[in-house]
Amino acid sequence: MGVKDYPIMLTNEDIIDVKLKTEKNKVIGFAINLRCKIDDAWYAIYRIDTAHGYLHEQRFWISPEPIKLPTITGMSLKNIFDFYLKHLRKSWRRYKKYYEERMKLRCL
Repeated sequence: MGVKDYPIMLTNEDIIDVKLKTEKNKVIGFAINLRCKIDDAWYAIYRIDTAHGYLHEQRFWISPEPIKLPTITGMSLKNIFDFYLKHLRKSWRRYKKYYEERMKLRCL
């Protein structure tokens, strides 16, 4: 089994961390994490992964609890990984904004 860990630098303060597990050139698991620096501290903003044996996401501006996601029959884990990585690359600013807004509400 091979494991690749690598960051995708969006800005100096916004990073997508990727962990991709493969076996015989086939994706068997992954984790995609968005972390952002806000007020000089790093926060986990969003995560989607296959840990615990199922596909789920965590929207940390709502709750740290995992939200189970459906898988599409016949769609490879590689295609699911590619879909969610592309989605996060497009949506990360919105997710960071949600997190920052939630932080402000907690301070009131």
